[in-house]
This record gives sequence, structure tokens and C-alpha cells, in this order.
Amino acid sequence: MKVLVAGATGAIGRPLVSALMAAGHEVMGMSSSENGARSLREKGAEGEVANALDENAVLALVRRVKPDAVIDELTSLPKRYTPEEMRAAADRDRNVRLVGGHNVHNAARAAGARRYIAQSTGFFYGPGEGLATEKDALAVNASPGVAGSARTYMQIEERVLGVRDLLGVALRYGFFYGRERITTRFTGACPSRSANRRIQCLARAAAYSRLYTLKTRRLRPWRRLKAILAFTTLWMTILQR
Repeated sequence: MKVLVAGATGAIGRPLVSALMAAGHEVMGMSSSENGARSLREKGAEGEVANALDENAVLALVRRVKPDAVIDELTSLPKRYTPEEMRAAADRDRNVRLVGGHNVHNAARAAGARRYIAQSTGFFYGPGEGLATEKDALAVNASPGVAGSARTYMQIEERVLGVRDLLGVALRYGFFYGRERITTRFTGACPSRSANRRIQCLARAAAYSRLYTLKTRRLRPWRRLKAILAFTTLWMTILQR
């Protein structure tokens, strides 16, 4: 399958490109800089330069590449996760995810892509008992910072899952770095084209969510990242069925 990864040089994008190539996919990575595109080419992938916030540039790139599937890993996060730098990056990151992601999603539809996977969140759930699933609400009534982030992800999910001409999946990633006690939870938000297909999709998502939650609870940070990559490439396989 020909796959375009937007945000291909980020913390998840870089190893995801390698994982997709290892799985036998033809991979194109989109980067905002020539240095980033060059690093992708050095890994054996095709590296393309486009600013996600430039609607025309993104549309031209995606139409030229004509991917079968697009994976949106767009972020603009700080290098150091201090409270001050996180607050300073918040508006920039939200803009890239919403405006940039919107541009990539529209371009994928215009270019005739068949599948679209976007990054969502599994660590802004509202309070509750047991493992969270895609049916559980995000924490929109939490503190302003958490509620704002939850609403951003909700907008992403509504966009990706709300169209009929492109099969969309929103993967609710969990944490993949930090101290040993940080846990990882995954759920897959499924397209609702038909009741039967949605039931099958939710059943798979629930099974994989529980599997990866249990298996990654005590893993080291780099192993949790590997679990996220495995989960994303696994969904590529599910969508091919």
C-alpha cells in the first residue's frame, strides 16, 4: 500500500515510517523542511517538503503522490516538556493539528485516498472505572488546559469520522514516555458507515485496546513507543480487510 505520513519527522513519525516500510508499504513522508525530507530519504523512504498550514502546497503534494492511505501525525510540541514551554507551544500545536490536519484531510479526499488515520488522545478521558473505551467521553469539563486539549481532539475525531467519502480512523494514543508508572491505553474510534461494520470495528478496537493496555503497563518508555507504532501499523492491516 502507498502510504503518506504527515508529520513524518516527529517523535512518532520517524519510527512509524520505519515500521511501515518494514511491513512492506511504500512510504512517503511529509516534512516542513528540506532537512527533514532528506533524513527520510536517507532511511529509504520518499521525503517530500510541504508546510501543513499551506493549503495549496499540501493539496498539490497529495495529488501528485496519490496515496492509498494517509496517516496524520502532525504536532508542534516543544523540545522540553516544562510547564512554561508547554503553555507557549499550546496555540501553535493546536493550530497545526486543526488547520494543518484539516488541509491534509481535505487533500486526501480530493486525491482519492481510500483510508485516513489520525492521532487522537487516550490520556484526556473523563473519570470512570476500569479501562476506557472509545465510548467514554473525553474530559471536556476538566481544568481549562485539559478541557481545551480534549476539545481539540474531539474536533479532530469529528472531522475524520464525519465524512462518507473517506474511511477514517482516530487512534487514541496513550503516553509513550516518562516514568515507569505512566501507563498506556489505546482505543480505536471507528467509522460508522453501517451498524454491522461498526460493531465489528469496535469489537476489534476493544480487543486490541485491552491487549495493549495490559502488555504496556510496565514497559520502559521506548517499548511503549514501540507498542504505539505496532498499534498504528496494525490498524493499517485491519483497514485492508
